[in-house]
Amino acid sequence: YVQFTNLVWKDPDGHLILYVPDGSLSVRPWDIITRSIKSTTLTNITLNDATIVAYFDEKNHLDILTQDEEKKDGTEKKQPRSFQDRIRNINWNGQKLHASLDLHNCQLESYHMSRHYIMESVNAHIGIYTGKRADIQVSTGRFAGTAVGDGIAIKGKIDLTTKIPTIDLHTDIVNLGFGDNIHDQMTLTFHATGPLDQPEARGRLHMERLNLPALRFTDVSGDVYYRDSLLQFTQVKAKVYGGTLDAYGDYNLETRAYNIYGHGEDLNSSTALHDMKFRTLVAMDITMRCDGNPRHLRAYGSFQSGSGYYFPLHFNSISGRFNNRYHELDFYDVVISTDMGDITTDALHIVNGDVQFSPVRIRDAESGETTELHGLDNYKEGKETQAAIGRNIKSLGQSMKSINKTIKDMKNSLDF
Repeated sequence: YVQFTNLVWKDPDGHLILYVPDGSLSVRPWDIITRSIKSTTLTNITLNDATIVAYFDEKNHLDILTQDEEKKDGTEKKQPRSFQDRIRNINWNGQKLHASLDLHNCQLESYHMSRHYIMESVNAHIGIYTGKRADIQVSTGRFAGTAVGDGIAIKGKIDLTTKIPTIDLHTDIVNLGFGDNIHDQMTLTFHATGPLDQPEARGRLHMERLNLPALRFTDVSGDVYYRDSLLQFTQVKAKVYGGTLDAYGDYNLETRAYNIYGHGEDLNSSTALHDMKFRTLVAMDITMRCDGNPRHLRAYGSFQSGSGYYFPLHFNSISGRFNNRYHELDFYDVVISTDMGDITTDALHIVNGDVQFSPVRIRDAESGETTELHGLDNYKEGKETQAAIGRNIKSLGQSMKSINKTIKDMKNSLDF
């Protein structure tokens, strides 16, 4: 048993690789007595409160793995070895290891090009038995950097009897930051298998809430598949505005970019708009795309409602298309169908809470005649414009007189 303090290991450029304020080594006493020192003499390494730093090159190769040196005498150099060759049957030049590594409250840092990860409160027990297996049990506290979350737990083994070591690991990632608000947290539970250089994983995801512009999801759950830093979601179900959403999509752990494709049913308009005067149930098809910056999220799709009312206007259905970007919500091909006729517009825009209309067309159900209204771009216009709108609408019946007020109320209820 050997104890040591303040161990520091740096690379030739002065970058920290390992700092151990307190640690110990356990060895086989008989090997020391007989002076028969070999690789199996070491039985355990324990690191307390250590900082461990790993650097990866542009090909995702760990720098501490021996790199192929370039020949400088002008002769043709050998083809660089692949990562598979570097990890294949690692046996330390024929020497065997039968030892364990214990980490207590350590910090792990990883650097790969522009990406940086930090894991706090790392506790681990790793047993390595050359030519047989490696047993792994790891738990961490919060991690930050390119990806953020509250912790990771890994338990399983690596099979070292195969040409390329293969993994069999059960992994939990707790509260992975996701969505418009980094506090919208996703918990992943999955089983990772396959060769060490190309693993894949399948499991489940759960989120208590997910906030995206104009959409508030709760109780999100579904299946997940992982490979090459990409999470693919299927069979995802969520609650949204009193209705349900079925969805699928993908999420890149490194860039935080994601794509979501969904279909919603029975979304309650009064819940979505916080306005009890507007009541109907809506079906919706939606696509959401984000490049990793929440401000660049784009959500678009189509909607179709059942019957309802926007007090005092009763309608049979509302349909159209929408496109939502940061603080800009656009509606296209909007049709409000009523017993007295259809109200249509090619475009309705809400920019920072201000409503702007393209011309609105009103078709009388009995006569088939269509009245087109202009000048609805700005609802801060004077009394003369409002009176003109009232005269145009009057021909549709007494109940349609209030449409001007209704549209003005819509501006307030849709104000994001």
